Amino acid sequence: MSEITKFRKFIDNQSLTREKEDLTYTLFEKLDFIDELPQISFFRSDFRGSKFVDVQFYKNNFDRADFISAVFDRCSFKEVNIAASEIKNCYFNNCEFTLNDYANTSIQECTFENCNFENEQFLVNMKNCKFINCNLHKCQFERSTTEKMDFKHCHISESNMATMHAENYSFSFCKLENVSFGISYIFGYLFHETDISGLDVLYRGNSVKMNIENFSEYIISLLSHQRFYEFINAKIFLFKKFDEIPDHFSHALIELSKINNSTRKLQITYILDMISFYTLNNQLPYKFICEILKRLDQFDWSIFPFDEQLVYMSLHKKIEMIITNFQYDYSFIESSADSTLFLTFTCKTDEYQEAFEITTNMLDELHSKLGFPKKYNLILKEKGSWILTFVVASTVGLMLPKLFNDYSNIYFNFVLKNRLLKKAELLLDNVTVNTDNIPTVIETLQLSSDLFSKAGLTNQKLDTLTASEAFKKIVSRVDINV
Repeated sequence: MSEITKFRKFIDNQSLTREKEDLTYTLFEKLDFIDELPQISFFRSDFRGSKFVDVQFYKNNFDRADFISAVFDRCSFKEVNIAASEIKNCYFNNCEFTLNDYANTSIQECTFENCNFENEQFLVNMKNCKFINCNLHKCQFERSTTEKMDFKHCHISESNMATMHAENYSFSFCKLENVSFGISYIFGYLFHETDISGLDVLYRGNSVKMNIENFSEYIISLLSHQRFYEFINAKIFLFKKFDEIPDHFSHALIELSKINNSTRKLQITYILDMISFYTLNNQLPYKFICEILKRLDQFDWSIFPFDEQLVYMSLHKKIEMIITNFQYDYSFIESSADSTLFLTFTCKTDEYQEAFEITTNMLDELHSKLGFPKKYNLILKEKGSWILTFVVASTVGLMLPKLFNDYSNIYFNFVLKNRLLKKAELLLDNVTVNTDNIPTVIETLQLSSDLFSKAGLTNQKLDTLTASEAFKKIVSRVDINV
């Protein structure tokens, strides 16, 4: 049986050359190199799996050093030589970076959290890195190569990201001030709760503000170059024209399927990742997602090699799982107004009348609480443990999982696919609902505390909720399939 590797503590032996040294799984704690003259050199040393806590680096030499799966907590780097070093799968928390020397530094799969970067001149190869609650001020990335960078709750100011390879960025809840990006990559970036009006885009040698007027012609030209991912993304984050996108999406799949090289796979992957990002962040309306999922279902994926199919199918499933796990907010529910979906109840009773009364009472109660007209139709009933399928306003169907999510005695299987039903003529006509009071419904529906113990419910977030008798019956008597 293998034992857990123990950290050994770094001992300063007063040597100024700790070069080519095996310092793997070593604990560096409460060290201050600022007052040491000259500074210690760690040229070509190996720091795999090591941990650094409260260490102040100053003018140290880490040229060609290896940092693999290392952790840095409350450390500072000032005028440090990190040239040509390998930094991979490392975690930096509460660290400060100022005026360091990056010359062909490789930074891969790293996370920076609560870190500050000041006056950094990056010359790096950086990929698959995350920045969380970080500040980047007066940073330059000239001639760097970066890809798949994720920024969340970051403040980036007076920084130039325009003169480098900078592909596939995402920004969530970020503040961008006097930041420059290059025209070659900006429309491949994903934005959520991030103001882009102040961005400067380097375009034809000039710095141009990001807006529709300045880039309409350029965005249209993306289609002629088969840059479908960037075109569709621009339509979402800049134009916000969702009605046109499903057709562009289908066209992209068809055209890309004609290309027999890696360009196809990369673009399709980026497109599906983009839809996942915006779906997860509640930036796409209900009808749009339904239409995209329908197009994905209809497309013939068998034309691709099997290993390629697996990639696309997993991303398709990811989009579905975001919805089926109810990762949507009330704006998504509100966007479903004026549409319908099928709601199936699997009732734990052999008596049809009892099953019908339980389900219709529950639907009546929910419509009443939402302030909606009681407008739904039973369109299919299957005998056994009675399975009743209703067509209801989509808003009603989407509210049910939000009310009962995580309840152990209720099973939700949320399906956004169109079903072929013989009684299609019974679908609701002219469905119009007022969604103004949706956010308050959860607060007004209450579930008595004794029901939790009787039903074995464990959702602490809903401990203050109670429901009517109809809802109580549903908890223990019905499975719901939306």
